[in-house]
Parts: sequence; structure tokens; C-alpha cells
Amino acid sequence: MIQVEKLSYEFPDKELYKDVSFTLEDGQHCVFIGSNGTGKTTLVDMLMHPDNYLYDGKIMQDASCRIGYVSQFSKDDKNQGITVFEFLSEMFVKNQEETAKVCAEMATSEDMDALFDVYQNLLDEFQTMDGDAYESNIRKQLKTAGMSKLENTLLSQLSGGEFKLLQVMKEMLKKPNLLIMDEPDVFLDFENLNGLCELINSYHGTLLVITHNRYLLNHCFNKVLHLENTDIQEFDGSYIEYNYALLQKKIEMQELAKKDKDEIARNEEI
Repeated sequence: MIQVEKLSYEFPDKELYKDVSFTLEDGQHCVFIGSNGTGKTTLVDMLMHPDNYLYDGKIMQDASCRIGYVSQFSKDDKNQGITVFEFLSEMFVKNQEETAKVCAEMATSEDMDALFDVYQNLLDEFQTMDGDAYESNIRKQLKTAGMSKLENTLLSQLSGGEFKLLQVMKEMLKKPNLLIMDEPDVFLDFENLNGLCELINSYHGTLLVITHNRYLLNHCFNKVLHLENTDIQEFDGSYIEYNYALLQKKIEMQELAKKDKDEIARNEEI
């Protein structure tokens, strides 16, 4: 889906990446970890908008790749006078309204080719989002996140954590090929954190998630990208397995160091 080869990029006063390479395959749930300030957010922005950056190396995407994004910051539209269900169904209703409008124009317009292209694009978008089943899909998402009882609740009555989960659900309902989330767990209490965990684990698409949260790290991912000191370590497996592999490597390095030390001491004795 996405392949990065020998990517290098730097700010005027700081090098962020040096010859880093990794891939994201269909269906992988990948966590992106690293110390604060190492450039994780910048890298995911490069994946979404590569033309905005001057970098060395290659960022290659499938032609059909559509990327969704959930920011760590909530959008300022929580006070709309609409319900949870209306909020999640907005894009589907808008598509249907625009499709009906185009159909009405086609009845009187002479420029049928242009209108038909618009009509076909709207149909393709609706189909991509599984629009025919959008009502049941919304209710499934709410149930997965433990929020079914809030279906008819006004947005203004939600907590910040509940609204954050709605933003995650809304992006998931668009069914992008790759969904990128930048610290979606920020400010979530445990109940909503568990809801986010359930949403991630039930999602069938490809995910790239920046997080430091141990609960999510231990329960949600099957691939790890670790950015540190301008380099990326790529590991296919869970976060727990990745930590175990690091521990094994550390033990091996300590054993090698001890052997070297013993050999030096033996040579000095000789």
C-alpha cells in the first residue's frame, strides 16, 4: 500500500530521518512510537502530503490509496444542534442530497456528459463508503464503542472523550485504505479508552497510529515502527513481542561484551 525507501529529511537546525525505509501492507494495524520531538507527526504528514516537502528518497503509494486522518485535537464543532446519529450520517446524507440535485439538473441540462461524470463520482463515493448500509454501520460502530445509548443525544451534551470517539468513528465510516491517527487517546478516561481499543480491533482497514498509551500498545497492534535517532526500526509483530526482541538483543549484546572483556583480560594475563 505504502512503501518508503531511503527517506531523508531535515529542518535547518535538526535532522529528522536518515535513509529510513518501511512498508505498510493492507490490513496491518501499525503503531508508530518514539520519543517526543523525533518527528513522528511530521512523517505522517509527509505520507499524506508528500508534495509539500523537499526530501531525499521515495514515498510510493498505490494509485487507489485514500488516506483518512484523525488529529490529536478535537475539531470545534461539538456545539452543533444535532444528534450523535445525525453527526455520523452527515456525509452520507450530503452525498444523497447532491446526487438528487444532479439527477434533477440532468432532466433539463444539455451538458449531460459533465453532469454524468459528477453523478458517477458521487455514486462511486457512496459505494466506497458502503452507503447502502450506512445506518446499520453507524449503529454497529456505536455498539462497538459502548455508545449505543447516546445515538439520539445532542453533541453538546457529550463529554470531550465521547466526542473524540465520534471523530474516530466518522473517519472509519469513510472507509479509507489507510487511516492515520495521531494520539487519539489523549484525554480519554478508561471507559472511552476501552471503546477506542474496541474500535481499533474491529477495524478491517490499514491503521497507522501514533500513541504512547500502554493499554493500546499492548492490545491493538500487529506491527511496530520505532523512530529514534533519525532511524526507524520496523518490526512485524505485537508491541509485547517487540519489547521481548529488544530484551533478547540487549542480553546478547551484554553477553558479547562480557566475552570481549574476558578475552581482553586473558590476553593481558598472557
